[in-house]
Amino acid sequence: MEAEIVLPRELPYWGVDLCPEDRPGVPREVPPRLLESAHWLEPEQQPIEGLVLRHPGRARPTPVFSTALPPRGASGVLRRVAYKVPDHRLSHWVALFIADRVDVIESLPLLFFKRLERRAVRAGKLRRPASQRP
Repeated sequence: MEAEIVLPRELPYWGVDLCPEDRPGVPREVPPRLLESAHWLEPEQQPIEGLVLRHPGRARPTPVFSTALPPRGASGVLRRVAYKVPDHRLSHWVALFIADRVDVIESLPLLFFKRLERRAVRAGKLRRPASQRP
């Protein structure tokens, strides 16, 4: 069986990006509109408590951000270094990627000790704290 050779110009969808009227999604492509129920264009700024890392090109952090896990240990140092580099550089994202992996490695001992503690509680060798009792 011989393969049929089709030239790109013979394909029905060839060049659809040349003329917007030929694109099926064009009638639906409209700029986003504001919702009537929104009472603001931008949420009010969350209060900054503690260390919040931000990109050097921004005057302030985004309106809403997380402070649940502040940067700590070696992964925190890597994150601080990453945020000193502009985010259009590959080194910024590679440093953040490595910091995530280092954070996982740093949290393994804590996970191990929590698991040991749960086993000790089940075996009756250790009492649960009052706050965790049913």
